[in-house]
Amino acid sequence: MAPPRNVVKIAVQMSDAIPQLIQLDQAKPLATVLKEVCDTWSLTHPEHYALQFADGHRKYITENNRSEIKNGSILCLSTAPVMLSSALSSFP
Repeated sequence: MAPPRNVVKIAVQMSDAIPQLIQLDQAKPLATVLKEVCDTWSLTHPEHYALQFADGHRKYITENNRSEIKNGSILCLSTAPVMLSSALSSFP
């Protein structure tokens, strides 16, 4: 039986961790997907993380561009842009 059309099979990698092979349901909110990925790696505060494409330009995944995720895509779990900007703004 074929998976539903809105489900894609992808890999999510994080430094110093074994990559996760997941079925990403495009109908789920991105925040829910991030929480599930973080839960698998026992990471707290999923709002501190974001997903990026692993290859090329390493563009962040948003609700607006998530349709670009295709079967076989490799994503990276990384620090959320808001966390990076607050860390940079705390430098004197």
